[in-house]
Amino acid sequence: MACDFLIVQRYDNLVLAKVTKERLLDPASITSLSDALIAEVNRSAMRPSIVLDLAEVGYLSSAMIGKLVAVLKAVKAVKGRMALAGVKPSIMPLFKITQLDKLFDFSEDAEQLILAYRRKPL
Repeated sequence: MACDFLIVQRYDNLVLAKVTKERLLDPASITSLSDALIAEVNRSAMRPSIVLDLAEVGYLSSAMIGKLVAVLKAVKAVKGRMALAGVKPSIMPLFKITQLDKLFDFSEDAEQLILAYRRKPL
């Protein structure tokens, strides 16, 4: 399923996935994004690194957070890694309340994560 609000750039096994939608609240958007991210995990030959850039996202539902956890589990199942970039301060409490801030890696800037992942391969 194509996701028209996800821009994907691939660098070998490193994937930068930028979400260009402000609100991730409706079930169709949540499913579309989740399916597209899982497809990226499955497309990688081995141990993918996924950087999900959420800088443009202002609102997301708990259902979306659940899907992000599912994507993270898929990434870890193939011994990859996943990080979230650009999470707005207004959204961060959702991750802290659920203690998912301990599960995901976070960075203010996607480019910093990409550089870090390239310097420190799996």
